[in-house]
Amino acid sequence: MNTQFKVKLINHLNKKNQNKGFTLIELLVVVIIIGVLAAIALPNLFNQVAKGRQAEAKTNLGAINRAQQTYRLEKATFTILTRLPIAVNGEYYDFTGGALNAVFASHSAIAKTTYSNDIRDYGSAVNQTTTGEFASIICETDVPGTGLGTIAAGAATCPANHDEVK
Repeated sequence: MNTQFKVKLINHLNKKNQNKGFTLIELLVVVIIIGVLAAIALPNLFNQVAKGRQAEAKTNLGAINRAQQTYRLEKATFTILTRLPIAVNGEYYDFTGGALNAVFASHSAIAKTTYSNDIRDYGSAVNQTTTGEFASIICETDVPGTGLGTIAAGAATCPANHDEVK
């Protein structure tokens, strides 16, 4: 091999080894890509967090409905929330009793003030028909923080502007 060619090749290889690192353009492209991915992923993350918090209301209202049914079978009437054999302490919701009589009971799960803009409110009802069958339902509001009021007795249906929770 030509010695002059060898020297040039060695010098060229030495120059390449000294230029380790990324250019400003490469770094900007990576930052932009990460920003776009974060903009897409964060709303989905926040929705999943809200769904997790809302699970508290659905689970507790379901437990309240089942406890009311059990109480009704034992005592022939529904009762107030504090007399049920379950403790409902919500981290994200306040649970309250609504309408109550011998054949019907309703309850609400209202988001605590800190979370009222992030999560929905829920309401539940349980009743016993004249044939002895129980009907229970859980409904959620379309607009978080608005409350539910009471759910009508009789057939287990949600009021207008409320969705039934499956």
